[in-house]
Amino acid sequence: ARPRVTCVAMSCLGYALRRAARARAVSLVTTGPESSFVIPIDRHQRWCRGANPSRTASASGGAAPGFRRWSLKPSPGVAGIHSACVARSALNDDTKHTNIHQAPAPTAVLALGSNQGDRVGVFRESYRLLNARGIFVVSHAGLYETEPQYVTDQPVFLNSACLVSIQDKDIGDCPQKLLAVLKQIEKQLGRVESGARFGPRPMDLDILFHSSGAHKTESLEIPHPRIHERDFVLAPLADLEVGCCDRPGADGVESRSVDSQSGVSNNSAKSDAIQAGLRSAKQTWRDRGGETNVGKKGLKRVLPLGKENTLTQVGGATKIMGILNVTHDSFSGDGVLGEGGCDSNRNNESVEDFWNPVDLGKIVARASAMVKNGARVVDVGGQSTRPGAVRLSKQEELRRVLPVVKALAALFQREEFQHRGGENVPLISVDTFYGDVAFEAVNAGADIINDVSGGTLCPDMFRSIASTKAPVPYICMHMRGDPSTMQSAENTAYAFGDVPLVVGRELSARVAATTESGVEPWRIWLDPGIGFAKSHDGNWDLLGNLDRVRETLKTNGSGCVANAPMLVGVSRKGFLGAATGHKNATDRDRATAAACAVAIAGGADIVRVHDVQAVVDAVKVADQVRLARARTKHTRE
Repeated sequence: ARPRVTCVAMSCLGYALRRAARARAVSLVTTGPESSFVIPIDRHQRWCRGANPSRTASASGGAAPGFRRWSLKPSPGVAGIHSACVARSALNDDTKHTNIHQAPAPTAVLALGSNQGDRVGVFRESYRLLNARGIFVVSHAGLYETEPQYVTDQPVFLNSACLVSIQDKDIGDCPQKLLAVLKQIEKQLGRVESGARFGPRPMDLDILFHSSGAHKTESLEIPHPRIHERDFVLAPLADLEVGCCDRPGADGVESRSVDSQSGVSNNSAKSDAIQAGLRSAKQTWRDRGGETNVGKKGLKRVLPLGKENTLTQVGGATKIMGILNVTHDSFSGDGVLGEGGCDSNRNNESVEDFWNPVDLGKIVARASAMVKNGARVVDVGGQSTRPGAVRLSKQEELRRVLPVVKALAALFQREEFQHRGGENVPLISVDTFYGDVAFEAVNAGADIINDVSGGTLCPDMFRSIASTKAPVPYICMHMRGDPSTMQSAENTAYAFGDVPLVVGRELSARVAATTESGVEPWRIWLDPGIGFAKSHDGNWDLLGNLDRVRETLKTNGSGCVANAPMLVGVSRKGFLGAATGHKNATDRDRATAAACAVAIAGGADIVRVHDVQAVVDAVKVADQVRLARARTKHTRE
């Protein structure tokens, strides 16, 4: 009898363990991006915890009403930055009761193009309309401004591409039904059916690849027959990650079965056509010159900047960001907070009803001088993030920052700054890790949000950025811990002693969390976080190997964000003082200029400094060296 009892007990234990394993698998899939922090060892690991589009379908077969990814406008009855939060909760409620082994949803790769009206605004509205029809963006390429082909007498186009997951069962796996929906969306966006072929249009949506494979009728041919001759299509396709629709977040399947003869995942049949198409497009792009074509006449990688969403070329002249500390405790001693300091007893009052401790006259004068000396961006910070700094409340930070942002917005509207033209008008950045501060700052006139925490210190940050009316850039910086703990032995230790590799991996995880919360990837800028949770040696390792950070982002599936602008902040930091022997931070400006030149040579696009005039010449020299290298490289290729 005893052996029989043991056998029964072991069977029960095995059953319990299998149940526990299934529960863990479900929790991996349904966990929201803000609830855990994972270093992605490979490109599939990070997708094990993202929002899963295929599990958002309602019981009736339609798209789940709670799914808000890439939808940037509030739901009816839900105000402001809280809309995405409500939607995320609804999504998690839906996913709890859905079978993890359901069939994968159909996928497709779409091309987007616009050369009429507010092109960036039309792109963002198209995401909302796609979502409304149960077509959810899984991966998105960068933005490219391109000269028109075929019919050349028309405005330049804004082009991109995206991978979508089709959750609407009325569309299903039928490319013709998908085409019909896309035509309806084009019409909603203002396209006229009788318009000239290849002529101007507010939005053009084409199906490039479909998971059902090849398709040809009078009205539709898949793959699109002219992909091979269109750099404005090939460049965005090269941004899309090969393998992106094999990951759990794209097809709804967490576990995989493998064919014993072919060794290929049985559930990958839906994505084979997509993967083959993307690989072929990437090879064609490389054969046509690849990255050497970007930046030449007719094809520019761009991003929207400023009050008018002016499209600015990525990879142009290095931008200088001047630091404007509205503090009394900056490590460099340059804070401009007026008498009175931190009035912490007023934290419960409204933002409008407070005594203003900021000397706005001094602020305006300093900002104006920065711009005249060569700064393109003025970065306003309301609290110190030096090692060991004590955190201020968001209310106190709002009191310091908002009046300054409003004053600078008025300053930069003056004719003396506006006559510079779209790409040269000064920009306002706000250095904050609070979501509410970011949201209010954008409403007050900020053009960029600079988050030293990469979204780790405030659960509302990503939702706030996704909810802003203007598509302001979000600078995602690498940091561990917070300013009071970041220099601990634990936070400055990196696996294998390879700081650039680990920083790239951890930044990739933060990028994934950002995009999963609804922020378009072409809004994300990068900052490796020199001086934050790094030892002196670690800072030098980063500064000398910025290219490896980008390469790691590429290999970890960050898509177009791997080509995003990179900000580097080395100004007056301690590792420069240790190398030069200058204990006083203000004596490190020459070392700062040298470090900025090294950063630009390594791929930095923006340098953040205290003394603009001290580095401007070094930046110009470094830019010329970079241009010379690019010319030599193109000649050799």
